[in-house]
Amino acid sequence: MSLAIAAPVMAQQKLGKDGVEVTSICVVMPVGRVLLIGRNDFVGAVKFLHNEERPAGTYSKYEFFEHEKSGFRKVGEGEVLLKKPSSGKGIFFHGSPSKLAGPPLKLRNFILFAHAGGLSHSTVYFWSKPNKVDHKVRMAPTPWKEIGEVDLSDPRIKWFTYTDKESSKVIPIDKLWE
Repeated sequence: MSLAIAAPVMAQQKLGKDGVEVTSICVVMPVGRVLLIGRNDFVGAVKFLHNEERPAGTYSKYEFFEHEKSGFRKVGEGEVLLKKPSSGKGIFFHGSPSKLAGPPLKLRNFILFAHAGGLSHSTVYFWSKPNKVDHKVRMAPTPWKEIGEVDLSDPRIKWFTYTDKESSKVIPIDKLWE
């Protein structure tokens, strides 16, 4: 499945700066917005802070938060990477998505496969490794810019999970909850 990583990267061109893409395998979030991530009874949040091009590829720095009874608290930072293909032939001719991605998104007691994409978006998959689905993971894109704005009781929050039926929809961030 060498094109699994390519489809969301290509679709990012249609997103514009503040679009969200929800597919059957991942959520593509604009930098600076909060993505909620749940697994079993755990709820956390990721906010991608900025993306930058470096010689090895595109890096995305993120902050990670965990929800406790008193609210969210920041528990870490990290970087994910989308490497430049070493062959020079582009993403479509690269042998494996795992060779394009850098370190995973590290959460409480699990990891998710993620990568930077372009300078304005980052992608988080419902996978713990390339093509290894974690059926317990759910994600909810939000328009919130600050973790202090997050209200888990807000009825507009829509949770998404992995599905084996191919699907994709692009939603402008300001229309996410309409």
